[in-house]
Amino acid sequence: MATEFDFAHTSDVDEFEAGYKAFKNGQMPEERFTPFRLQMGVYGQRQEGVQMVRAKLPGGCMTAAQLDVIAECVELYAGQLPTDGTLTEAPEKVVHVTTRQDIQANFVALENVPAFLRKLDAAGLTTREACGNTVRNVTTCFLAGRCPSEHADVTIHARKFAEFFLRHPLAQQFPRKFKVTFSGCATDCGLSGMHDIGFIATHKDGQPGFQVWAAGGLSSQPMGALLLEDFIEESEMFVVGEALMRMHFKYSDRKRRARARMKYVAQKLGAEGFVEEYKKQRAVIESTHAGDSGYAEANWRTPTAAMPFSDSGVVDQHNGQSAILLNLFRGDMTPDQCRAVANAARVAGTDELRVTAEQGMVIADVATDKVEAALAILAEAGLTSEYARGIADVVACPGTETCRLGITSSRGLAAALQPMMADLKQDGTLAGITVKASGCQHSCARHHIADLGFHGMAKKVAGQAVPHYQLHLGGSGVAGSPLAFATDPVPAKHAPEAGIAVLNAYKTGRSGDESVHAWVSRIGKEGVSEILAPFKADAGEVEGLIYDWSENEAFNTKGNKKGECAGAVLSMSDALISEAEYELMIARAHTDAMFWAEAATALRRSVISTARAFLVPFGEAPEEDGEVFGLLAVNAAADQEIMSGFQTVQTALMSIDLADPAPGVTRLKDVQTDWLALAEKRFAAVPETSESEETEDNVAESADDAVLLDLSGVACPMNFVKTKIKLTTMAVGSQLDVILDDGAPIENVPLSLEEQGQKISMKERISDTQWKIRVEKTGNI
Repeated sequence: MATEFDFAHTSDVDEFEAGYKAFKNGQMPEERFTPFRLQMGVYGQRQEGVQMVRAKLPGGCMTAAQLDVIAECVELYAGQLPTDGTLTEAPEKVVHVTTRQDIQANFVALENVPAFLRKLDAAGLTTREACGNTVRNVTTCFLAGRCPSEHADVTIHARKFAEFFLRHPLAQQFPRKFKVTFSGCATDCGLSGMHDIGFIATHKDGQPGFQVWAAGGLSSQPMGALLLEDFIEESEMFVVGEALMRMHFKYSDRKRRARARMKYVAQKLGAEGFVEEYKKQRAVIESTHAGDSGYAEANWRTPTAAMPFSDSGVVDQHNGQSAILLNLFRGDMTPDQCRAVANAARVAGTDELRVTAEQGMVIADVATDKVEAALAILAEAGLTSEYARGIADVVACPGTETCRLGITSSRGLAAALQPMMADLKQDGTLAGITVKASGCQHSCARHHIADLGFHGMAKKVAGQAVPHYQLHLGGSGVAGSPLAFATDPVPAKHAPEAGIAVLNAYKTGRSGDESVHAWVSRIGKEGVSEILAPFKADAGEVEGLIYDWSENEAFNTKGNKKGECAGAVLSMSDALISEAEYELMIARAHTDAMFWAEAATALRRSVISTARAFLVPFGEAPEEDGEVFGLLAVNAAADQEIMSGFQTVQTALMSIDLADPAPGVTRLKDVQTDWLALAEKRFAAVPETSESEETEDNVAESADDAVLLDLSGVACPMNFVKTKIKLTTMAVGSQLDVILDDGAPIENVPLSLEEQGQKISMKERISDTQWKIRVEKTGNI
């Protein structure tokens, strides 16, 4: 499985280590290093001197061997003491499953991060773009690929989507993060309603494809997604994704970070305006995706049964095998428990492991006669599958344990809730209820889409700050479904009893099969307030309420710091260079397809963005594009290198002959490539290393890091276009293996690449109808 998708690049780790050394040696300031490490999934904690390291797992997929490596990394490098004296004993070494199907480790010393990343890289795992202003981990249904109700194995689509946009120029410098999910059927376990893009697999008139939802989001101002496309073909998912990302890049607010999400773009444009703008952006790039195809390995099928459920946590797959669902308390596993899961998978004869968005784990493709043997290994390690994904499976964010933004101890609350919920797990009415606890308003535990959600906040009682939780009831992240009702806050110490009171009131007061949302709608805010009234803070008991769950000190918010997700962003020059790179990539694709007008437009956008990047150090950020060139000429007049490139680009812009645009556009593409390269050099995060400083080992290691691009069935000239676009995202010296069909593809593509200055180091026939070539990127293309 690990070899089928292109995620891990050793060059990423090389770059991070070089950046770390530059930071350590004082060559890179901290404000530059912070977003640099975020791009590699290395996130600062509430405590000083330690980091969180997050591995990006599209669809939550991993192998047993990869889980073993994660366990080894946590054992070797996690659980270090912070340098600020906040802890006197080393924290527990745990592997933590997140609500985005990532795996992360906390309390890692910065000097150990490169070694941590290298071990992950060797196992085919990457942390690249697991944090920062990027396309975050692409999620799926917990049983994707195995569920009887699914139309397709959407782990394939999630991983292909993640692969396409990982390191993609457009996705490096978003105003803020961007979240994508895939669901296998209308049950929508991927929760499309709360995502920037949600793809729901379906069939229409016998054709396989997706329904598309967009611009959903949670945090302090939750908004359900809009229906964007009732149906698209499978081959359209990249063009849909790129069109929406163009909107995010262009319209999301870079000045007010709290509003830099797609849901605010939808609010600003209105539903109709949002869809209209999407169509415009899609039209710009439609031709660059003309050769996109579907995926046979997604195994499109007709659903045969409903999503399976079992109190035992062992459910039937559509292929006759079983899946074991594990209930991980707060998403944590020790290294030994990780090894137990890996060993259980091996005993069960499978290598298919998944982590879920509910902080659980799935062992898929278990032979029926090997289930008991696997369960025995898990039980010995203290892991259980009983009542997984039910009311006892409480989801919690890190809260004040490690998060810079945490207000309350959500993990402490989860520990207090757990025994209460365990008593209810056999109750037929309540067993399927979802319970989620967030330590602040940002909803990392997704309290807005819980049947019973808790949102941490501070509130004064008798003049003293007291930790509180606002309850949220009856929410769903399913596309088209409502979000939760916000109710009255209660002190953190009373929150577990308040939650139980609400559940008991629902159980006894619901009508028929009424959902939590329908019940709350019927009894109204007054009815809920009446239930919660006994749990409100009394001034006379304030001394007993100022201690949060799992905390030994009186409640305060002094430990809160600026969150790196919301606050850290690469400089504006980096964002502009990223935009210029992306537009140049689009221009190259249009040029190859001989769409000269479209290419010229993209090149002009690239030139303007490059000029804007050069203006940043001069403190200039003109509102209008028409002001850019004049300001650059004035401010950079003394910089001969900038001005020489600028004049060359200007001349090329003005020399395009509309009657015969090909030569002029081609010339502009070449000179803009050179000018942009100068900007990239000037604003590089990592200082250049001289040739004498490079080691032969590094060169050899990079040279062996070949990437595979399968262009089976892609005809000329789109196979050449796709090869060029892929090479554009790769570093000089990288190697790309390309699978091409016999005939015109194998005859034309290698020659065209050599004409572009690239090296073809290998060409071999791999079947009667296909060839594989190896391309070494020797320079810009």
